[in-house]
Amino acid sequence: MTLPYELIDEILYRLPVKYLLRCRCVSKEWCSVIDNNAFVKKHHRRTFECDPDGGVVISGDGRVFLTDVESLRDDKVEVVELDDSIVCGAEFVGAANGLVCLCKNEKKVFVLCNPATRKYRKLPSVPSMFASEFDEVEVTLCGFGYDRVNDDYKVVKIAECEECTMVIMYSLKSNSWKRIQDIGKNIQFIPERGKFVGGALHWMTIKYPRNCCGIVFGVDLGLEQFKEDPFPDVHGTFVCLVHVGGSLCITDNYSGSHTDVWLMNDQREGSPWYKAFTVEQPGPFGPFKFIRPVVFSNSGNDVLIEVDRTKLLWYDLEKKAVRNVRIHGIPTKFDTHLYTESLFQLTERKQLQKPSQYKKQPKKRYKIVNYLW
Repeated sequence: MTLPYELIDEILYRLPVKYLLRCRCVSKEWCSVIDNNAFVKKHHRRTFECDPDGGVVISGDGRVFLTDVESLRDDKVEVVELDDSIVCGAEFVGAANGLVCLCKNEKKVFVLCNPATRKYRKLPSVPSMFASEFDEVEVTLCGFGYDRVNDDYKVVKIAECEECTMVIMYSLKSNSWKRIQDIGKNIQFIPERGKFVGGALHWMTIKYPRNCCGIVFGVDLGLEQFKEDPFPDVHGTFVCLVHVGGSLCITDNYSGSHTDVWLMNDQREGSPWYKAFTVEQPGPFGPFKFIRPVVFSNSGNDVLIEVDRTKLLWYDLEKKAVRNVRIHGIPTKFDTHLYTESLFQLTERKQLQKPSQYKKQPKKRYKIVNYLW
């Protein structure tokens, strides 16, 4: 008896990405369903609703490791290193809809990677008419995100030149770079990667001459326009912009005293920021210079926090207690990032080191249970 197409589609739609990659080996029909662009988008929407921050990328010293949020609760955390030559020496730029963007060679080479499928795509070089401007500046700012207006993935590069701040943008759909509007010299960027939230990339900046006030500067990827949001009431010695749970977050670190964690108010009623919680020092973390929230638990009772780029721990917001996360084999200094697993297929793709769990299985067309557990 042959299963109806609609039933197969409904069964596959509910499976995690790692099981779907195995199911591609069941038959040509199943492979066709799973590779269909409409199915990929529908499956990603469901994954984003159920587990938007499931995947974890740990990067440092030019190395990239993969794990997941649930594994970070285990006593022994297992990570997988992407050791293909294309990612060796790479830095993390950003993640969106299951794709991770990396850069190499002083931000001159960009690579898109789907960690779930182990496929990548090297992006074309910046045209010479723009490259010369970037070669003359000491700091280049980068960011990666998804343009939901045009269903496109984009990379942004920013260079603070002598006369203006130049912004160029790469489009995966057109596979090309272009220059968009310049930014005035009254905006000074804090060197960091762009944070992708709400269809825009965001950077911390200082705006002159308005009393040198702090501004969160955004580049809307769909409209290709700029926007500005004021800082919350911060006065610490180290201020950091991150994104947590789909919202922008600013940590205001007062060395030796405490850290205030501010989240952007998505409803935009009244102040655009509200104080989510405060971590006292000395406290359960021990002495630290700065902290960075990574992800809240599903219950919202605890949060995964990166401390001084040297350790991860779970922090219970009610009990003020911590639980260290021990990961062996990663660099001493590292950054922790999140991504959502997806089946997105990169064209012009080359397979990276193939995980053993994706090896082709014997065909048993209708005994579905053999491919689920």
